[in-house]
This record gives sequence, C-alpha cells and structure tokens, in this order.
Amino acid sequence: MSLFDHHVHTDRSDGRLSLEDRAQSVAVRPHGVSDHYPWGTRLRTDDDVLRYLDDAARLGLRVGLEYDLGVAPPLRPSTRDDLHYVIGAVHQVEIGGEWIAFEEAGRFLKGQLAPGAPFSEASRFADEAIRRRILERTLEVVRQGVQETRIDILGHPTFSPLAALGDPEDAFPVEWQERLIELCGSERVAFEVNEAYRVPHRAFLVRAHERGALFSVGTDTHGEVGPLDRTDAMIRDAGLPEDRFLAGTRVRGGAQAGRSTARSS
Repeated sequence: MSLFDHHVHTDRSDGRLSLEDRAQSVAVRPHGVSDHYPWGTRLRTDDDVLRYLDDAARLGLRVGLEYDLGVAPPLRPSTRDDLHYVIGAVHQVEIGGEWIAFEEAGRFLKGQLAPGAPFSEASRFADEAIRRRILERTLEVVRQGVQETRIDILGHPTFSPLAALGDPEDAFPVEWQERLIELCGSERVAFEVNEAYRVPHRAFLVRAHERGALFSVGTDTHGEVGPLDRTDAMIRDAGLPEDRFLAGTRVRGGAQAGRSTARSS
C-alpha cells in the first residue's frame, strides 16, 4: 500500500530538513508538508502561512498546516481554503487555568526516553477526575477545530498523557471514543494513523471504520522520510481499505489550494 503522507515537518517549524529537501524526498514516497502553526517567529500570522504556502508550492509540494487546537489564532477562511489541507492536533489542554502539556508523554510514546524508563507522570494522570477533564476538554477543542477552523484531518487522534498509561481501552472509554468518531465522521474529518506515536489503537480504528470514517497517513517525521512499518501494520491489523484514505487534498468544502499548482509526487 503506497499512501500519501500528509504529516511531514520542515525547518519552518521544528523539522530538521528544508522545503528544498522535502521537494526531493517526494521521490521516496508521496508526501506534503505540514508545519506547526503557530511556531516561533516564522509561522505566526496568516501572512506567514501564505508565504510558506507560496514557497512550498513553487517547489511542487502539497501544503498543509499542523494547527495547534486550543492554542492557534484563527486563520482567515481564504487562507484555510488556499491550503491543500489542515491537520488539527492537540498538544496541550487548559483546565481551570492550568495548561497540561503532553510533551513528556510524547517522548515516552516515541521511545525517546532512556531504555526501560517509565512514564514519570503516570501517577498524576491515573487520577480519574483529571482523566475525565482531559477527555472532555479534548472533545471541546476538537469540536471547535472541526466546526470553526474546519480542519480536514485530526492528527494523532488519541495522543495525550492518557495514551502513555497502558491499555488504551481503559484510558479512553468506549463512550468517549464513539463521541469523537461521531464528531469527526459526521463532518468528514479524517483520522490520522500516526507512525510516530502509534495511535490510534486497533479497536478505535475498527470502530471508526465500521462507522464509515475517513483516514489519513501521517508519519509526523521531523527528519528523513523513512519506512511506514508501524503504519502499515496498524492499517493491516484494523482492516482499513485504501479507498478510505485521503490523498493529499481535502474532501470538505473549500477551494483546492487556489494559489498553487502543486503536484502530489
């Protein structure tokens, strides 16, 4: 299965390779670029995004953004429509005036900690009240992304500190999973199968597929474009058909990157 990789970073945010490098790596596997928004001084405003779009499109790349749900400033509708797609992703949530960051959980899930090192925040997030508040706040910011920002893809859908606790069927109650699937599925927002974090888990993907959901591939790579071993296994194990995956363009309403004539490979 050779599917389009929507989630690839460059040095316009926290990636290590340039747009020019990415224009070469599409020969390895079809992919776009989707840097973080907002990011530092480089991607802060609509004008920054449009410059990024123009620079990448001139190199023949399809262009998206990884829009930081619950944090990023709104995009003008025209800016959103000029992009090929928008990935919405949750990296932290605000609860009662406190920001709960997902960074440590991310390092744990990616295997970036010392070999055998435990998830250091496990006891904190094992608390049932905190877990419920994280789950509800996550649904709130995703709903805003779906209905107001009009994202096309939900990036690493079940990534949070709860994903680092162990059994995802325990961390993410079935009722919550079904609410998320309905929220995105009703608006044709695709669920990303994420290579880096290895989410969502098989049962979630099966439930989403049974309800007619769309999917996308996202390596979430910050370096070289490598194999899709984990993604291929996740897709195969959940029985997801190729025709349910996005291919570098959105399926929701809006123009198809009207500022560019980018190719997909």
